[in-house]
Amino acid sequence: MSDASHTGGRSRLEVGVLVTLVTLGFAAVTGFIAVISADHVATAFGTGLGIAFIVFLTGGTIACALGCLRRRIAELVALGSIVAAGLATDLTVLAIWLEIDNEVYGKIAGVAFVWALFALSILGLTLAVGTPRRLARALYLGTVASTVAAGLISTWLIATAGGSDRETVVGVSEPGTLETAPGETGEFVTAEEFWYSPFFEIGNDSLLRVLGALLVLVAALWFGALAASRVERPRAEITR
Repeated sequence: MSDASHTGGRSRLEVGVLVTLVTLGFAAVTGFIAVISADHVATAFGTGLGIAFIVFLTGGTIACALGCLRRRIAELVALGSIVAAGLATDLTVLAIWLEIDNEVYGKIAGVAFVWALFALSILGLTLAVGTPRRLARALYLGTVASTVAAGLISTWLIATAGGSDRETVVGVSEPGTLETAPGETGEFVTAEEFWYSPFFEIGNDSLLRVLGALLVLVAALWFGALAASRVERPRAEITR
């Protein structure tokens, strides 16, 4: 293996492999403990299935990132993607094991997951199209730009989501009569009982609309770039 590219005395591929082994090793040990220490067999199986799904999901990003590092393309993006995927995996598995219920912790894990998944889109397309030309290059750059924009909006929505100080008070003063503060919503309760439910802000409606539109663009541009790259691929690559 060539030593033309180094990071701290190691090639970027070696650094990526090292980060992968450390993060997945931690996830494996933590996940194993979580399954073994589960109270019931059904819970243990569900926990194991969920953790395996998470590892395979983020593992797709890691696999594409290692492929890019092996080919020396988008190396910095690939390294960052491996870190994001490993962090998302470890934080999620640790939360499952220790039953962590912390808003800030959840947001960090959520942001890491978002970028790991969007990185999968970028790196997967990078490997698929090789060296894009003309139309394929334009579609490829459009896909990358749309994906990054979607990632930034998703990050903002996750970071700003959360509960507020407003509360909805719902009571029934007489049988069959529901009392709710004007402009607010609640649930039916029994007579003479009151239930306080926190208002949860899920995000900006306008940004959610933009995010949905961007996801459509990402999907369409991704496969468009792939198709165009097959037509415009140099003859040497086609006959290889």
